[in-house]
Amino acid sequence: MFYRIEDIPDSQTMQAVVARLLPLVPFSRRDKALRYKHLHGQYCCLRVWEILHELLVSHSFLPAISSLSELTYVEDDYGKPWLTVGSVREENIYFSLSHTKNAIAVAVSRRPVGIDVEAVVSQERVGDSHFLERTMSATECKQINLANNPRLMFTELWTRKEAYVKLLGTGLDMNTLPMLLNEAEAYTFHTGYGSGYAYSIVCKADQREN
Repeated sequence: MFYRIEDIPDSQTMQAVVARLLPLVPFSRRDKALRYKHLHGQYCCLRVWEILHELLVSHSFLPAISSLSELTYVEDDYGKPWLTVGSVREENIYFSLSHTKNAIAVAVSRRPVGIDVEAVVSQERVGDSHFLERTMSATECKQINLANNPRLMFTELWTRKEAYVKLLGTGLDMNTLPMLLNEAEAYTFHTGYGSGYAYSIVCKADQREN
């Protein structure tokens, strides 16, 4: 499994990247990017696709001669995306994309993988007991309340749930998932932090390659 986390740049840089990538990506991606009315959304939609292509080529998932415009995807009955190169579905390549106001995240693997990045939740959210009870188990609520940084702990736990849902690709309600997912023997979780955000990646325990 390979991944990359990248901070969101300034507006001038975002504008330049959007202008560069719009002519290079497939029509479906260009159309999706232009549905965003704000620069940030357009940038994230295009840049995650470029990073995905870079990871696929640099780690030999795809031949170096493949172009960004050839890379697109189809969705299964649950809405989980699958890569296609030209018109051929790449069933042995899995990927996951995520972005927030602070960062974008991309992961690729030969087996199912999930990645999520989230801005650190506000103090008002963490201080709302009803919100915590709706989104976290009793054990997780205790972890959050006892943490040195409750906002960061909440965000870390939330990204783990989101990443796991993306790996499964079944659209399950996150409240029905195992609450302490990092204790599941079948999976390996990696969590990291950046400036104002946290991210988590989940994969099968035997598929970590770096």
